[in-house]
Amino acid sequence: MQSLNDDALLLYQSLIVKDGTSGYAFRGLVRAYKGLGRLGDAESWLESYLAGNPDSSPALYALGYIFYLKEDMKRAEELFNKALELDANNALALNNLSVVLLSQKSYAQAVNLVHQAIRVNPKEPMFFSNLETIYKRMGDPDLIVTDYNFYLKQEEDPDLIRGYGMAVGRSLRQSSFRLYNEGHLDQTILKWVEIERIYKEIGHEAGLVPVYFSLGLLHEEKDDRQNAKKYFNRVLMLNPLHIQAKERLDDLG
Repeated sequence: MQSLNDDALLLYQSLIVKDGTSGYAFRGLVRAYKGLGRLGDAESWLESYLAGNPDSSPALYALGYIFYLKEDMKRAEELFNKALELDANNALALNNLSVVLLSQKSYAQAVNLVHQAIRVNPKEPMFFSNLETIYKRMGDPDLIVTDYNFYLKQEEDPDLIRGYGMAVGRSLRQSSFRLYNEGHLDQTILKWVEIERIYKEIGHEAGLVPVYFSLGLLHEEKDDRQNAKKYFNRVLMLNPLHIQAKERLDDLG
């Protein structure tokens, strides 16, 4: 593991020296140092970099990220804000600052910052995961569904709608597991049907394969052979090589 972190560290340092505009390269650098147990060296490296590049928003974000990992939230907040003064669209800084504000229970501000981060980069699952965490801490996890429906009606950027749809799918899946463990089979099925609807709306065809397979298994457990066969056949329509679906159909006759 250490050799992998050493290799990653050299790679990220090289990327930053060649082109210091990628926040992800700076984040990767910090995480590589962390994996080596050398956050102090990461701080020194970034301070040296900033001495020659004082207006680097990604570097200021990365330095803030170090203090965040050290749980020095005050210093982290200062550095994230400095990074955003230089680049208001630094999505990683927006996201991490929202986590700091969440620790202060400043929920509205935290949500606003994550929404901004998502608008900048709607393809980053980490931002949606953070938003879900905030909503759960607020005691209203279904707000992610409200967000999805809002952007769907507004006919926003397809990547934005897809990102929220995927987040809703994850949330519904977690709810379905809880309901299943509590013995609520019919309600579990309804959750998966809802996931199916959303995945169709966002064009996530690959995601429909596990959805249909799960629905097939749930209906089989209910002894509803007709619906079980229907969903296993839908799996095979999307993925003709799905061995488990073939086996279930063979067992059902």
